[in-house]
Amino acid sequence: MDQEKETKRQAERCRALAQRIVRELTPASIQVLGGSGALAEALEKAGAQLLPENAEQGTAALLVVEDPEWVDLPALQCAQVLLVCTDASAMADCAKQLAAQGLYRDFEWKNRGKAQQTALFCRSAAVQDAQQLLAGYEMTLDDLRERMQQAERTGEEQTAQLERLRSDLSLSRSHEQDLEKTLNNVTSSTFWKMSWPLRYFVSKGRQLAHTFPPFVFLGQLRRVGISGVRAQAKAKKEYAKLFPGRTMRADRFASAELLVRQVADQPAAPRISIVVPLYNTPQQFLVELLDSVQNQTYQNWELCLVDAGQDETVGQTVAARAAEDPRIRYQKLEKNEGIAGNTNQGFALATGEFIALLDHDDILHPCALWYVAQAIAEQGADFVYTDEVTFEGDIDHLTVYHFKPDYMLDNLRSNNYICHLSVFSAKLLAAVGGDERAAYNGSQDYDLYLRLTEKAHKIVHIPHLLYYWRSSPTSVASNISAKTYCLEAAVKALYAHYERVGVPVDEVSMIPGTPGFYKTDYTITKPGRVSILIPSCDHSSDLRTCVESIYRRSTYEDLEIIVIENNSREPATFRCYEKLQKEHKNLKVITWQGTGFNYSALNNFGAKEATGEYLLLLNNDTEVISPRWIEEMLMYAQQDRVGCVGAKLLYPDNTIQHAGIGFGFLTLAAHMHKNFPVGHPGYMGRLVYAQDVYAVTAACLMVRKSVYEQVNGLDESFAVAFNDVDFCVRVREAGYTNVFTPFAQLYHYESKSRGLDENPVKRKRFISEVERFQKRWAKQLAAGDPCMNPNFDLMKEDFSFDIKPLE
Repeated sequence: MDQEKETKRQAERCRALAQRIVRELTPASIQVLGGSGALAEALEKAGAQLLPENAEQGTAALLVVEDPEWVDLPALQCAQVLLVCTDASAMADCAKQLAAQGLYRDFEWKNRGKAQQTALFCRSAAVQDAQQLLAGYEMTLDDLRERMQQAERTGEEQTAQLERLRSDLSLSRSHEQDLEKTLNNVTSSTFWKMSWPLRYFVSKGRQLAHTFPPFVFLGQLRRVGISGVRAQAKAKKEYAKLFPGRTMRADRFASAELLVRQVADQPAAPRISIVVPLYNTPQQFLVELLDSVQNQTYQNWELCLVDAGQDETVGQTVAARAAEDPRIRYQKLEKNEGIAGNTNQGFALATGEFIALLDHDDILHPCALWYVAQAIAEQGADFVYTDEVTFEGDIDHLTVYHFKPDYMLDNLRSNNYICHLSVFSAKLLAAVGGDERAAYNGSQDYDLYLRLTEKAHKIVHIPHLLYYWRSSPTSVASNISAKTYCLEAAVKALYAHYERVGVPVDEVSMIPGTPGFYKTDYTITKPGRVSILIPSCDHSSDLRTCVESIYRRSTYEDLEIIVIENNSREPATFRCYEKLQKEHKNLKVITWQGTGFNYSALNNFGAKEATGEYLLLLNNDTEVISPRWIEEMLMYAQQDRVGCVGAKLLYPDNTIQHAGIGFGFLTLAAHMHKNFPVGHPGYMGRLVYAQDVYAVTAACLMVRKSVYEQVNGLDESFAVAFNDVDFCVRVREAGYTNVFTPFAQLYHYESKSRGLDENPVKRKRFISEVERFQKRWAKQLAAGDPCMNPNFDLMKEDFSFDIKPLE
């Protein structure tokens, strides 16, 4: 069994590599040396032209060498050689042989995820320069060191967490033993035995009070009054008429009063066609699905069921329902065309102006279509999606609550967070091709949503759990890694999306260890100088650590560092300035003539001296961790739609200090995921992928200088607190999107430079800044953070739930 699994994994790796070779290198011909033959077979299936085995070795446009330590290289005439092996050290000897024949490492070709190690060698004069070649190897080594250090930090944190859990478990067991001992003492006592009849009657009395109809009635009367009791009785009577008893009752999800009220108040919206491809659907699942659709409080719908399975009872069950309800339509398909093809048959069967997608084993909340119809009628939406919840077995066994943000482009490019329930206009569907595409089977909905959102006029998110996604061991709801072809199709869909919208990218890849999440490396089409602004007041050792980490880690060359001197007193600080300027030609120190500490004024002063097209605001108590941190931020900051870009900042103990700011949390603004372990994926993966956020901290913030000047920089009335959040809000109000990327990482030794606001003067200033911020952005604070979700607890930073009731 283990051998079979390994063979299957190897075949998947070969298929992914073959597709990448054909797509990115586009060789006229390929010759494969070594290996088991699986890669050659995958290349042939991917459409590559393979030279026959008896062809002269080394004459193909691309030579692929598997397991190079076991292959003797011939005299080569090819332009490119790709080494493929599981052990990177095995490439060393082969690299020497290639160098002797004029082939040198191309560092633009990068390894991906858990695939085999690969290295591309080319005949190019540009890479024969020794210094450039050495720099390429150093960059690769830095990347490997960073990955190793990240893994070590994650391992250390997980080890510490494991020790804490063991300690907690030991304490819990000890506490359990103490409780058992106490309980035994109580139950064996004479008083406990003598009071048994009394306890029995008290228990039965409480049970009777909760179940005996007269007592239940009196309890309701006390809570809602006579008028309320009458309204409930009337609603229950109406409910019995509108929602006949079935397996999946509507009042399991919402009160009878709400259900009846929605039926009586129908939004002026068009017909919604619910498309469901069936395939040997289990009887119980089918009955629950049918019930959930027929229980909808919105009445103007039709259910379009297309059946590609062989189970005749499916058609019989649907026919019986259709005889009762003409809104149910059924078509038996002649052949199974796969999920995309079958769904397209459902589209053809639909007559509604809007289309909803529903999986054959999932369940709709009875209010789902009513809220969708309300969004269509009142907001003119042509694409609507809701929150969802995963369940296992019984509908009451809820496992994962997925509370989503409003439409956020960078989130969607990182993962299909929209998913279920999605409803869109038939006109919009026609405008993007009118179908789902079999080329993206497994992620066909992701491809469709990318196309739909590219053209949609009004996208509306309904922040209620209105879709119940059934989880099974082999379903995507349970674990998307159970279907690896889904992940490959998603990457393919993203490449197609970028091509359609005209956004150049270097690479789209799966994020290792987090299946279902993707990283886009945008092509830096607008390179420019990055001016790093670092306010500094003494703490010279911190400054040196910060500056040296920039020069040691950074791979981006066009940068300048501007240290903004702010009333330092220590002689060591000025000696540090002098030494740094001697060591680094692109570093200069400028002196601010103000007094006290005003973070906004310091950065505004530095921005005037900056010569770069990009400004990078950076605290002097930070230390760069990741080598490509500037490129990771710049690839977003260069985009016209983007304003501020923030990084992932860690405390020295490898816990999260900053991963995007939640607006309105903790009454004003809060660092979400604060104190989470560095290896934690965050709520629904939010710590591992790039996403849109309301604000980011100015401890490390990149922005185009033109945008900075457009909004008049930082507001100097916010001397210490909230200047960065205020700045980000003004950037948003100017029409830009703010982005957080976890792929730029730094340590942040927070508040070392200025101390905490503890004394009365600082406290008074802090309170005044809070009041000014709340007054300025009262409307935005009341509206909430669209990058988050109103069902999160605003008084916590850890994505705890405060689920709002349906209205």
